[in-house]
Amino acid sequence: MTGAGRGIGRAVALAFATEGAQVVVNDVDAEAAKEVVAEAKARGARVVADANAIGSVDAAEGVLRTALDAFGDVDVLVNNAGILRDRMLHNMSEEDFDAVIGVHLKGTWACGRAVVRHWRPLAKKENGTKHRKIVNVTSASGLTGAAGQSNYAAAKMGIVGLTKTWAKELGPLAINVNAVAPAALTAMTEPLLTEPAAAEARLARFPLGRYGRPDEIAPAFVYLASAESDYVTGQVLCVDGGLVI
Repeated sequence: MTGAGRGIGRAVALAFATEGAQVVVNDVDAEAAKEVVAEAKARGARVVADANAIGSVDAAEGVLRTALDAFGDVDVLVNNAGILRDRMLHNMSEEDFDAVIGVHLKGTWACGRAVVRHWRPLAKKENGTKHRKIVNVTSASGLTGAAGQSNYAAAKMGIVGLTKTWAKELGPLAINVNAVAPAALTAMTEPLLTEPAAAEARLARFPLGRYGRPDEIAPAFVYLASAESDYVTGQVLCVDGGLVI
């Protein structure tokens, strides 16, 4: 899975490891990835680190090679890597826009492309007897928009489009494609709560009154990666305390 060095990605990687999965922990921060690998190995899991910088076809193929070299095959792809470059439209630079679109949207597309190219010949031989899973990560911004996030919202809305399109394209190959829209307190969201009045207004948007913890988000990914979700595809699962209702 991509972007697994901290926050939601870390929690998902550790949840997968606890369930007995073999996990590639990808993160551009190589040290963060190694720390997650060490924690997962302490739980008895087979885990390997990968530091490819998500956002290109070469990086996506590099992550796939890491998985195949370490484990011989891959059954689940989780696209979680992401960055923020928040600015109001009139202040947003081309670099800010391109960076966010590149990591979130192009990165998701490139990783999906790489793994599906590997899966297609296998799936055709199996004739639907084995399900494989792609779980993408969108957000509330990708479903409703958000002031100051035209780059991020566009990328996350685009990921919803990829999810639904891939579900239609890949269903005949028994490849399920879904997305999770989480709202958790992480290094990306903590700065939003530093000013008391703004924090109060932001938390008031949640019927449950708070951001979730990463470990509360992870079970949704475990479900969508498991055999229990074999008849679920093309869906966006909001795990957000009621933020998007």
